Amino acid sequence: MALHPATLTCLQVFSAIVEEGGFSRASERLGLTQSAVSHRIKQLEEITGVTLINRTTRYMKVTDVGQRLYNQSRLNLVELERTLSSLKSMSEAPLSLTTISSLATKWLLPKLNEYNQEHPNQPLSVLTDDKIIDLNYEGIDAAIRLTDINDPALHMTFICDEWVFPVASGAIAKDENIIAQPNLLLDFPWLIDVIAEKGSDESSWKGWLSNQALGFPDNHKKQSFNRTDIALQAAAAGQGIAIARASLVETDMLEMKLFKQVGRAVKMKYSYYFVCSHEKADHPVIANLRDWISKELKASVSKVKQQLIY
Repeated sequence: MALHPATLTCLQVFSAIVEEGGFSRASERLGLTQSAVSHRIKQLEEITGVTLINRTTRYMKVTDVGQRLYNQSRLNLVELERTLSSLKSMSEAPLSLTTISSLATKWLLPKLNEYNQEHPNQPLSVLTDDKIIDLNYEGIDAAIRLTDINDPALHMTFICDEWVFPVASGAIAKDENIIAQPNLLLDFPWLIDVIAEKGSDESSWKGWLSNQALGFPDNHKKQSFNRTDIALQAAAAGQGIAIARASLVETDMLEMKLFKQVGRAVKMKYSYYFVCSHEKADHPVIANLRDWISKELKASVSKVKQQLIY
């Protein structure tokens, strides 16, 4: 059965009467005339079809069915008030977004001015963490995650797949046929992301070499870093070859040409997702952020993919 349009207002008035113990004090609390309060109660009794308050000129008593209605509706009204307060707070406070440090440094921060221009009244606070953190526990609104795990406890929106490939400065990788001959990469120092190397996915040297039917050689000359974006900076400086991700190199490789692809591109098993709580998923500011990130990140990866050799 559809609710009568006046039901919510009537319930608020009814709750005030029960809590204040009378029509007069309820009217003062609500800023309404006693006549308006009486009218709302009469309207609520017409909507429900039952007597909620027995009243004479001398006394007022809530009926048993009225008490049941109050007990149930008050819980719902309190929850509604909390929800509305939460939404108001979210609209006024900066949104908090967390993601891995490499994506924040190489992709998000360079584009943050575009977001601020599109959404000038919704500032964004960016937090980096290379571990998956509990959004609810940490009080963070949303995250961009590179993952293959679908968490039913969270609202996850697929953005795009990710691709990885070796890159090096043109100053050291001059052979035009280097991509077709991956064994030539053995001639150069490798720039290692030690976090990626803990796994065996395609973003690690072990994973990429395995995809090319090559083994990881013992005692190969290498330099280690704890972040992919730092390894890419070293590659741009001509210090060796690093494994890049398509999402990180739009500016450095396509626009500034600090390095170039020197090995075939491989699709990762991980993809990018926009993640938030189910409760926040439909909030307008979260939806705006999700739409913007999805559009821009997908466009960046697509732009790089068009230039890659597979």
